[in-house]
Amino acid sequence: MENSNVQKKTKGGCLCGEVQYEIYGELKDIVNCHCSKCRKFHGNYGAYTSIQVENLKITQQKSLRWYKSLTDETPNVHRGFCSECGSSLFWHPKDQPYIAIAAGSLNPPTNLKTMGHVWCSQIADYYKIEDDLPQFDERWST
Repeated sequence: MENSNVQKKTKGGCLCGEVQYEIYGELKDIVNCHCSKCRKFHGNYGAYTSIQVENLKITQQKSLRWYKSLTDETPNVHRGFCSECGSSLFWHPKDQPYIAIAAGSLNPPTNLKTMGHVWCSQIADYYKIEDDLPQFDERWST
């Protein structure tokens, strides 16, 4: 018999395996961020899920590094990445209760779906969004 008190656990990590993490609880569906910073960090738009910070446990962090954004647009945002293989992993606004996790770093199956696009005002000129999901010029509007 399955114990309903057991939290869902999702695992993930970087390409080389030097950074590994576990997430406890349900993840939010994916949001694609088309801002210029995500393009620089990911090489294209960033696909992110998110979770409360306390539900993330980094189990191996040998090569985890954090880049603190110095731009006026995203002050106090930290981007976590693997210094060994270069994998983009986390986006964390300092002192906020949530952390965004790069969807591509999750171990499959994720059972998540993409729910929309943000920062479409900064979309690159080499692709177009061709789905019918909600699009926002800047942040997600709720």
